[in-house]
Amino acid sequence: MELITIDALTGQRAMLEAPEAARMDIFRERVMVPLAPFWEPFLAWGPQVAQDDGVEPALKAARRFGYYSPEQDAASGLRALDRFAEAGTWAECVAAVERAWSALAPEEHGIALAHVRYTLLLGDPAKLDPKLGGYTGAGGWPGMVLAIAWPSDFNLPRLAAVTAHELHHNVRFSYEPFVPHEVTVGQYIVAEGLAEAFAAEQHGEDKLGPWVHALDDDQAAALTSHFRDAIDLRGFDVTRGYIFGDWAAEAFGFPPQGIPDFAGYSMGYRTVRAFLKKSGRTAAEATYLPWREIVEGSRLF
Repeated sequence: MELITIDALTGQRAMLEAPEAARMDIFRERVMVPLAPFWEPFLAWGPQVAQDDGVEPALKAARRFGYYSPEQDAASGLRALDRFAEAGTWAECVAAVERAWSALAPEEHGIALAHVRYTLLLGDPAKLDPKLGGYTGAGGWPGMVLAIAWPSDFNLPRLAAVTAHELHHNVRFSYEPFVPHEVTVGQYIVAEGLAEAFAAEQHGEDKLGPWVHALDDDQAAALTSHFRDAIDLRGFDVTRGYIFGDWAAEAFGFPPQGIPDFAGYSMGYRTVRAFLKKSGRTAAEATYLPWREIVEGSRLF
């Protein structure tokens, strides 16, 4: 596997340090063109926004995906970039990709990704939910891993862990592909639970995101039968309701399921942890098992 690192933070700094009239050109050339594989395939998939009519694709993508762009305040952005630099975040996250790949050893399991592109971006704080730590990631498309954050005392120590989580998705979805119209609730919760359990193995459970703790024990017990009945339901519009909860149903226009916010992450993590404890396997080893074996072996359902 060839690791292709795209240092978007340096491009964002160059943009924000430039005279205002030059910022958009620098942003396009130093950030959005190198990141084109991350945003171009997805730009046409989301809903079209009226105020984006006539806006060039690079800026439209930055708005949609929450990248810090020339539209945001330069001084605030530079201070945020300084926090990344002071914490050594970029180097730490690149090392997390390399360490995760070594631990997963996908080639030994017949998975050969020719390359993985990795980037870390300064995000627009208005688009990053504070109750979720002001950071997120993406790795569901094999070959691409992204983390995005507005740096804080909470998320800076966790960005390497979310990077490992997203790299795990690259490998897991190469083993058991995520097909939107076929994905089941069971497959989805196991994918998220495995990614979190793997991140915990790599970086410590204390470095996991707040979504893992979306449910307390009583809430999880109350939802167990609901998830049991839904395990084999198919289709992304159904399954994501069980992962992200009813806030996502309202935001993206699919039927609510009576699920608390981000409950699927917590249920998935509990399911995988129960399986690992009973089987004696690590999360890295369980990456190469069918989701149904993990659900049944957890004995939670």
